[in-house]
Amino acid sequence: MQKRPNLLLIQTDQQSAETLRLYGNPVLETPALEALAERGVVFEQAFCNYPACSPSRSSMFTGRYASTIGIQANHMMINPAEVTLPQLLKEQGYQTAIIGKNHAFMENTETYYPGVVTDPEKASTLRQVFDYIRLADHGHLVDGHRDDPETKAAHEWSHTCWVSPLGHGTNPARPEKCGTHLLGETMIDYLEHQRDPEKPFFTWLSFPDPHTPYQAPEPYASMFDPATVPLPPKDNLEEKPERQRVAYLMDAMDTADDDLIRQVRAIHYGMIRFIDDTLARVFAKMDELGLTDNTVVVFTSDHGDSMGAHGLIQKHNMFYDSFTRVPFIVAAPGYQGTARTDHPVELIDLMPTFLDMAGIPIPPGAQGRSLAPYLRGQNYVPREYVVIESGEEGEPLRISDITVRPEHPFDDRCFVWCAYRDAWIGKGKCIRTLEWKLNIYASGEGELYDLKKDPDELENRFDDPACADIRSGLERKLLYWTMDKEDRLPLNTTVKLNYAEVKAKHAE
Repeated sequence: MQKRPNLLLIQTDQQSAETLRLYGNPVLETPALEALAERGVVFEQAFCNYPACSPSRSSMFTGRYASTIGIQANHMMINPAEVTLPQLLKEQGYQTAIIGKNHAFMENTETYYPGVVTDPEKASTLRQVFDYIRLADHGHLVDGHRDDPETKAAHEWSHTCWVSPLGHGTNPARPEKCGTHLLGETMIDYLEHQRDPEKPFFTWLSFPDPHTPYQAPEPYASMFDPATVPLPPKDNLEEKPERQRVAYLMDAMDTADDDLIRQVRAIHYGMIRFIDDTLARVFAKMDELGLTDNTVVVFTSDHGDSMGAHGLIQKHNMFYDSFTRVPFIVAAPGYQGTARTDHPVELIDLMPTFLDMAGIPIPPGAQGRSLAPYLRGQNYVPREYVVIESGEEGEPLRISDITVRPEHPFDDRCFVWCAYRDAWIGKGKCIRTLEWKLNIYASGEGELYDLKKDPDELENRFDDPACADIRSGLERKLLYWTMDKEDRLPLNTTVKLNYAEVKAKHAE
């Protein structure tokens, strides 16, 4: 019997695909990820299913859309009654580990979801589904190092960059005392000393960076000259939904100049390079231990960061590629296929892919699609489109409602807009093909972009009569998706008559 593969999910937080040279960035080299891509495949068109942390992570681990599992907004986490990837892997003999940021699994079964979990031992909660747990916070605190004075000082300093929209800076701490490095050391220790060598492992190595706070120690803080950092095209915000203009004002982006945005992007790049150097050590240890040739590795992020695109910063209740298009690199043992593909991928595809690669049945409620046939060189029909959801029910804030706002990008009186519940009020759905993107909002607003002619999503053609057929066709596809997406659970076991059995009986 073929040995079951180890499964390693490496996830960053709030990193757009465009930050990497692998996706066309002219500045940011990531040698470790580029080496990973050389023995695998870069999925060029990969998208989160919700542009915020916990809905994205929760849908990814259940293989089910956020609206299906009842997660309407950030900070809601997985219903313990849901079936999750680590739960199934653990039941099938995998040793499961989380090293880093969680923001998906509850700590207990006292839940805000209706109903009661009948068997707490089988609940999909953090300490039921993971055998090994080392958590990390935004900033620099990592389990096992929380009492280190230098690490605590690095963490406290980082929060001076947390409280304003464009706060950023150079952390005076040594890199060895910062969270990214410590997570790498924790991962290496797990591989070398903590894992059970008699079991295959599933490990979620989850970096809280390059999410805010935007800060890094030297040499990473000054590794990229802001003058060389590319800026996104200017968006004049004309014909765009009002929620975009609200976010633009509430994060004081109307007062931010190009030099400031370049400085923040340079720090963001430094944080990513810090992660890449850390991964180089992890990959070297895997090579040393002889694990590389039997480990499926996926690198991705939970959602993007606009980093100045569309006049916005961080994440928001919108569907631009800067928020939704994420890196997705897969290295699988024996992979012999193309180095790059434009097959559309959704993050909910990760759960069925890992299960399929491990030879474990995909649960009937899963809505993602396994990429394992593609990775094995078997017949594979790619998605025609991806769908992304966002927002809570209600009327979104309007410009006329704003009476208090930050006066400048370092004004810490109001915190960052994407942290407010109000910023996520107002449901929307996005359907995206390789050629077109349609965004529909419950408020009646909409966006339509010709991605071939306008890849930066600057010209909204939602009301353009010349695009009426394109719009109606995408609306029809979204309707069909909505019907297909309706929850497959519970399975109908009440009807006993089965026509296939009748046909088989009469054919005897």
